[in-house]
Amino acid sequence: MSKIILKLWVLLFALTWSNSFFSNDSTNFHSTVLLKNSENIIPLKKLDTLKIATLNLSSNNLNSFEESCDNYTNIDHFHFNTFSSNRMIRAMEKELKGFNLIIINTDTIHFEIANLIQEISSKNKIILNYVHGKKLFFEDLIINSCQAILYNPNSKPKNLKHASQVVFGGLSCSNSLENNLCENYQTGDGLTTTKTRLSYLNPNELDINDSILYKIDSIVNNGIDNRAMPGCQILAAKDGNVFFNKSFGNHTYDSSSKKVENSDIYDLASITKIASSALILMQLESENRFSVDSTLGYYLPEILDSTEYKNLVLKEILTHQAGLASWIPFYVQTLNEGMPSYELYSKLPSNIHQSLVAKNLYMLSSYRDTIFERILSTDINKNKKYKYSDVGYYFINEIIKKITFNSQDLIAENIYSKIGLQNIGYNPLNKWDLSRITPTENDTFFRHQLIHGYVHDQGAALLGGVGGHAGLFSNANDLAVIMQMYLNKGTYGGDTILSSDIIEKYTSSPYYNSNKNRRGIAFDKPVRDGAGGPTCFECVSFDSFGHSGFTGNLTWADPKSGILYVFLSNRVYPDAENHKLISMNIRTEVMNVISKACNYSTNPEIVSPSDPD
Repeated sequence: MSKIILKLWVLLFALTWSNSFFSNDSTNFHSTVLLKNSENIIPLKKLDTLKIATLNLSSNNLNSFEESCDNYTNIDHFHFNTFSSNRMIRAMEKELKGFNLIIINTDTIHFEIANLIQEISSKNKIILNYVHGKKLFFEDLIINSCQAILYNPNSKPKNLKHASQVVFGGLSCSNSLENNLCENYQTGDGLTTTKTRLSYLNPNELDINDSILYKIDSIVNNGIDNRAMPGCQILAAKDGNVFFNKSFGNHTYDSSSKKVENSDIYDLASITKIASSALILMQLESENRFSVDSTLGYYLPEILDSTEYKNLVLKEILTHQAGLASWIPFYVQTLNEGMPSYELYSKLPSNIHQSLVAKNLYMLSSYRDTIFERILSTDINKNKKYKYSDVGYYFINEIIKKITFNSQDLIAENIYSKIGLQNIGYNPLNKWDLSRITPTENDTFFRHQLIHGYVHDQGAALLGGVGGHAGLFSNANDLAVIMQMYLNKGTYGGDTILSSDIIEKYTSSPYYNSNKNRRGIAFDKPVRDGAGGPTCFECVSFDSFGHSGFTGNLTWADPKSGILYVFLSNRVYPDAENHKLISMNIRTEVMNVISKACNYSTNPEIVSPSDPD
């Protein structure tokens, strides 16, 4: 009998820890009531097909709703509370012409507002968020004009944030009216929805120990004071609920430089491997267009058929045990007396100089062939032992292009767009204002300029900023969405991006039993025997996964605890030889605090990372 009880207890424990993102019932966090939901428009899906605007028709400040919407995708916000003339109404209708979904916030419905909503509805889909209204007037006109109607009993900022999250699927909804709102909507009425995306909540709404989280500020500020990094972004989530999302410091050590904001963009460095390369490969493998069990020669015979590289198995390359060199300084051979050789470079773009390396510096597009010649002339180590390497990802970049007939940046950004991400991508100056991008190294060896808005990694720079191993930029929030999608076993926002078995395959350690190689396929994994590695000691499960980045980054996700962690910094500013971020254990100390606050840490010991980024 005791054995049966023990088995039942173990099963109950496993079920407790395996609660999925979607099973989390978050309705107790808010009072929003969903009254109408035609075609299940809420939660919003396929954000890449929607051009969304919010329209505030209230004289009150409802900005917290708008700010919360910005966590999910790019949205334009309009305020209009004066109905003095038909001309002004027509002007507003003209402003909204380019959008196909309008989210309207108002705390009152009068004749002019009802008419405006009806006018807008002839050209746009409308979601109405009715705030603190005592009675819904012109109800037939409103109900017929809107695809969805939400009701909020008060206009407190927290409630408005919750309402926006219901719209996007950050929070599920199953509340009902406590009083009659109109003839059509009576006490007890209310529809239900499910959670499909990250939510943004306070720690006390999730039973997370806020008093422990305050230690993060002292750890980070001490690091900034000791010039381990100028600033950083930190995000933490549990079970799909973001409870910490904060920026610290400045873009540079100059106190007058721009303060870091949550929307600012960092160079992800090697996190590109899991947030771009692995993401694309997993999607291709989910579609049976790629297999990580194949060889390099199978996909790139025209490059490799006469070399020993053709027999390398992609799984061994991506777990860093194929015997490749850890790094090849391709840029050195492009210099003449320490400066870029203008036999290869140009200050201006041309038909043959199209790879933008840095400001006013363009490389011969054909130099890509020289890079592969250099790789193929480098010997392979036959011992099959774990040795971290960037080199294999130059081939991954080519394989993606070969299979998809498109460059890696376009394929990755199509995936990002599908789930609403607008703050992650390659070649950041083509997407965002320079003021939002943090600078990295003052490069005195290669490009002889401050690297600001261009990829820090020299090899990726020679490829025009789009590498398989580096080149991706992001803020903490958008990277967190990618990691949460992995935790969701391939689904996000109601869309299936990857198959769950492929994610399981890539985030496991296929060679640990045979040669103690802890690495997943592209993903890093915790050290199993003793201290070291990218995580704090025993505060994550062996099922967890993530990656670090040379420029000062770390992201980690744990399916067992449901904890997701993102740390972004530019520790290489102005000198890449600054290793204080690692020697001071800043990333791992913050991870440990987060684990303790979530009551999951089994050992408070902090250890120092031992692996390269």
